[in-house]
Amino acid sequence: MILFLQQTMTGICVGLAYAMVAMGLILLLRAAGVMNFAQGNLMALGAFLAYLFMGKLQLNMGLSIILAVLVLIVVGIIFCSVCFFPFKRTKWPQAMLICTIGAGTVISECCLHFITTETKSVDPIIPGSLQLGSFIIPYQYFFIFGITALMMIGLWLLFDKAYCGRIMTAAAQNKYAADLLGIPTNLTTMLTFCIVVLMVGAAGWLLAPVYRVSNSLSIFQARAFAALVIGGFGSLPGAIAGGVIVGLIESYSTYVTTTYKDVIVFGALLLVLAVRPQGLFGSKGKKDKA
Repeated sequence: MILFLQQTMTGICVGLAYAMVAMGLILLLRAAGVMNFAQGNLMALGAFLAYLFMGKLQLNMGLSIILAVLVLIVVGIIFCSVCFFPFKRTKWPQAMLICTIGAGTVISECCLHFITTETKSVDPIIPGSLQLGSFIIPYQYFFIFGITALMMIGLWLLFDKAYCGRIMTAAAQNKYAADLLGIPTNLTTMLTFCIVVLMVGAAGWLLAPVYRVSNSLSIFQARAFAALVIGGFGSLPGAIAGGVIVGLIESYSTYVTTTYKDVIVFGALLLVLAVRPQGLFGSKGKKDKA
């Protein structure tokens, strides 16, 4: 029973990290109209920065977080300038998608060449754990729960309540009309990219003590995409639910196999697509509503 509870907490914790990456995908889709296939690489970058500043350079936690935020903002600006601006008026939208794949590869190679090629461990932001008899919950898990909740509330307020969120959505839906109305589309898009890179980098930093630092964290891109599809494209509650579902499936699958757990995860994805193509929280579309 204790092992089951531990697996459940680990699954929820990892699932919430998937949800952070999925929410980043939703933000880019809503505010920039971009599907970013470098999310997993950006997540790994956050983990590598955690090791670089706290492990390799031995800096304190506060200074490490400040430096990581600055680096991620710079990466967001460069990422937007390379993968979005040159292609925003192209008649071949797939060019932007392919560019994100290439940018993700560059990010991974830079992490491996300039930080470390070995698997490293990182201290949690909040050390220690809560022990209830034989049941142990690391405080880091509670921190991940809190950060995910704050991100979801922040994105909900941004798109449903804030004027700037509506401007970002309008710029994504029709950039030409937004330019005619005087909306600074370049600025809003760059701000969106920076926010997404910070979100995904934070997910990588938070998971680094759980999964350790390595380039294998980039595989989270595929699992976050599975969470997004299971929860429903464009739905923030769906991203959370989908992430937790994927995390729990992955965690419980270790009772059966550790080699084919991805097969089980994506098998569940195919099942959801067969039964409910719009996802658990997605809308059915205009035809179904009529």
